[in-house]
Amino acid sequence: MGRAIVFNGDRTWEERDLPVPDPQPGGAVLRVEATGLCHGDVDQFHGIGRTPRGGAFPVVPGHEVVGRIEKIDARAAEEWGVAEGDRVAVRTIVITPEGGTRAYGIDFSVKEGSGLYGGYADYMEILPGSAVYRLREDLPAAELTIFEALSCAVTWVHPVKDDHTVVIEGPGHMGLATVVAARAAGAGTIVVTGLSQDRSRLDCALQVGADHVIDVQTENAAQRLADITGGRMADVVIDAASGSSVTVNTAMELVGRGGHIVIAGLKDEPVNGLDSNSLLFRGITIGPGAGLDAARAVALINDGQVPTAALAGETFPLDRFEDAFALLDRRVPGRDAVRVSLHVS
Repeated sequence: MGRAIVFNGDRTWEERDLPVPDPQPGGAVLRVEATGLCHGDVDQFHGIGRTPRGGAFPVVPGHEVVGRIEKIDARAAEEWGVAEGDRVAVRTIVITPEGGTRAYGIDFSVKEGSGLYGGYADYMEILPGSAVYRLREDLPAAELTIFEALSCAVTWVHPVKDDHTVVIEGPGHMGLATVVAARAAGAGTIVVTGLSQDRSRLDCALQVGADHVIDVQTENAAQRLADITGGRMADVVIDAASGSSVTVNTAMELVGRGGHIVIAGLKDEPVNGLDSNSLLFRGITIGPGAGLDAARAVALINDGQVPTAALAGETFPLDRFEDAFALLDRRVPGRDAVRVSLHVS
């Protein structure tokens, strides 16, 4: 039996003891070491699953998972190139037999199969159609959970070329991962924007590779960027801010002629006041921040190109996940964290 935290989708949760299964043909069982948290987990707690499938409830959450192979089917061991005892990152997306996709920790109800399809648990079942990637052994597992955010970020920076000026809107853990990805992609100058309440996160951005940060509540972001670039503005703006859509219009002010805007953060509202004529006259390209490349993210980590310690934030044991949640949701007065993780084993 193994512990598992279950979200019911109605702002309630419970801890359950669930049987640990044997691997399916083409699958494995993971002993979870650590799971990273993102704000999507908070949405889940409130009954919102931010995937095309809309999520499933009740659910064992957690999709940023690092652990060790406990048991593995021979076919999976050959396909994935791993063995029992190996430390691995688990790709969030599962390819279904029909060719569709589902997300661990979001799209699997606890009523389905073993129910152990998320990282808020001692064990997690890895299904056929998954992918896992070996991770280095010399760092704490909680630091390594940044691989999942970085898996997205390395696809978001696809327009970035050598010496480009890149602006990243939003210094959350996704935005900070994008700083690392942009530097690896060859960016020349990296600027991160945020709010006054993001001071510690903006400081972290400078620590992990940003050249400048802008508090948009105390500075005119467009003027400051013009000063930094000599009026050329940004070659690429990556909107990694979730919530308000105002950052899309701000991106239009920050991008230069012929530049690219990547919309990566999920918005709670439509974009109002977007000047579509400016897209034509200035030759601006807008595209989605879509994609996942866990293999590339893990390679960067294993090669020592990711400042995992600076990005680690704070870690809590599984039985204190409510404290972790409060910090993630910025409900702890006087405290903030660039990232929050659960240490399971």
